[in-house]
Amino acid sequence: MRTLAVFASGNGTNFENIVTSRIEGASVELLVTDKICNALNIARQYGIESCTFMRKDYESKEQMEKAIASVLVEKDIDLIVLAGYMRLLSPWFVQRFSGRIINIHPSLLPHYKGKDAIGQAIEDRKRIYGVTVHYVNEGMDEGKIIEQVTVPYDGFDAVELEKRVHECEYELYPKVIAHLCDQGDIQ
Repeated sequence: MRTLAVFASGNGTNFENIVTSRIEGASVELLVTDKICNALNIARQYGIESCTFMRKDYESKEQMEKAIASVLVEKDIDLIVLAGYMRLLSPWFVQRFSGRIINIHPSLLPHYKGKDAIGQAIEDRKRIYGVTVHYVNEGMDEGKIIEQVTVPYDGFDAVELEKRVHECEYELYPKVIAHLCDQGDIQ
């Protein structure tokens, strides 16, 4: 059984989807947040331990990340799953857990990295869109791609596109996590 820590900063919809998908070979053991957010309510609802690490509570980002790393090691976490975690991890943290951190991004990377990927695509008036799961490296949304899925859409309505992207994420992320846990692709 592979142990998972999910990192989130917001509503926690991807976190809840991962938990309720009951991924064979995986157990969500920990939620890590960087602020008080709805994901914490979801963790309580499902009896999952949670830890909040606010940057203001530490002298440096490095100290905060070392505190997070300490908890991950203590809990013997195999895979770190970023699910709406809106904080860029430092090179030290990424190297410390190299090959064990994945992220889901609402675009077909390498297009539309960073925040507001859907807004960027709509501004470009693209008709092909998608979702990417990738390993996390030192760059922003630059890690090795694990899997991508296209999200077809006919218009440029941000609300509808976001809905379709979320539906795709909810299907893709648990599938990729299950594959990584089953195939032993976690380093």
